[in-house]
Amino acid sequence: MPLFSYEALDGAGKKILGRLEAGNDKEAVRTLRDQSVFVLSIREGDHVGAERGFRAQLNHGLSLVNPLRFLPVVKGDLVQFFHQISLMLRSGYTLVPALKATREMQMKISFIRVIDQLAESISAGASLSAAMKSYAKLFPPMMVNLISIGERSGNLDSILERLAENVEQSKELKRQLIGAMLYPTIVLLCSVGLVVYMVKKVIPSFASFLSARSSSLPSSTQRMMDVSEWALQWGGLVFGIFGVFIFCVLVAYTTRPGKKVVDGAILMQPLIGKAVQFSAMAQTGWSLSLCLRSGLPALDALRINAEAMQNAVIRESFEKAAEELLLGRSLSKAIDQPHVPLMMRHMAAVGEKSGELDTVMFDVGVFFQKELAAKVKMMSVLIEPVMIIGVGALVGFVYYSLFQAVMSVSKGGM
Repeated sequence: MPLFSYEALDGAGKKILGRLEAGNDKEAVRTLRDQSVFVLSIREGDHVGAERGFRAQLNHGLSLVNPLRFLPVVKGDLVQFFHQISLMLRSGYTLVPALKATREMQMKISFIRVIDQLAESISAGASLSAAMKSYAKLFPPMMVNLISIGERSGNLDSILERLAENVEQSKELKRQLIGAMLYPTIVLLCSVGLVVYMVKKVIPSFASFLSARSSSLPSSTQRMMDVSEWALQWGGLVFGIFGVFIFCVLVAYTTRPGKKVVDGAILMQPLIGKAVQFSAMAQTGWSLSLCLRSGLPALDALRINAEAMQNAVIRESFEKAAEELLLGRSLSKAIDQPHVPLMMRHMAAVGEKSGELDTVMFDVGVFFQKELAAKVKMMSVLIEPVMIIGVGALVGFVYYSLFQAVMSVSKGGM
């Protein structure tokens, strides 16, 4: 039988290297798993000695100086972490060895420290959910509550797998929303840069040339010169006032009333507002589905979902919905709130009647994700020609004015 070399973690989470004879790599993995060994990598041939040599030391040294090790923890790291822990628990690992094994597979120093603290707290007698409460920024209340339910019900591996899927879905929604804002922002900044360059460099140089000729200018050229002169004289003040305004908005956004005003203004925008709303509804559908499938009552699910909302106005709507549900109303009636689409209310009513509210809410999340994708595509289709026409009209006017001035000077010179 062929010989396989493997790198694995034993029951204590310690990395081990070894050799094993088996019919194929899958059979080798099964054999090691039966021995409570978690396989990190396996390949055919005798590579153990080589892995312990200079090459392994070199790879280890390079990994220590990798700049990626110093980056903050992001959602992608949580997705990988939850998948790994879930897989190990299903394979027979207990929680502390699973955490120690997962630690070996992490790159970022900050996340390694968090995992070490989690393992230490659990070894001291705390539960995983209780240990995670110390890292509220990394593990939001929804994650902690669901993991607590998984610990009590004995389905922690399933809960972690669902959490990984939920975090991945939220990450994709955020990516789509950022993609919707990125293109028009880049085009707008390029347009502003072009205007500033023409006002400060092109038009003043041409104005000096025409002044030397002492020629009368066409009205369009004169207007362009007047605008350029005004911009050069007052542009710094205008940009200063605009900068102060943006600063005040950002400061106000750090307060609850200010955030509510700004978020409300965002929702009132014709395209961006709908994109933000659809993103929130997709997240709501998936969050409610995950909570209900995990055994949380609808009231707790609504409260957890409200805490996860980034937009203050939409969060307030779900907070009011939780209050209505507490008074005894059905979910479909409770979510009859501003900025909650009619589709969400109708589908909640269908789910309550059929007894499959968790499944219906998941389908609602998928529906609004597709709506968000369509809205993003529509924004790109509409914004692109508007930006092109706007920039083209500006540049065209400048060139038309310059051309008229050149023709005027040519006729006067002749």
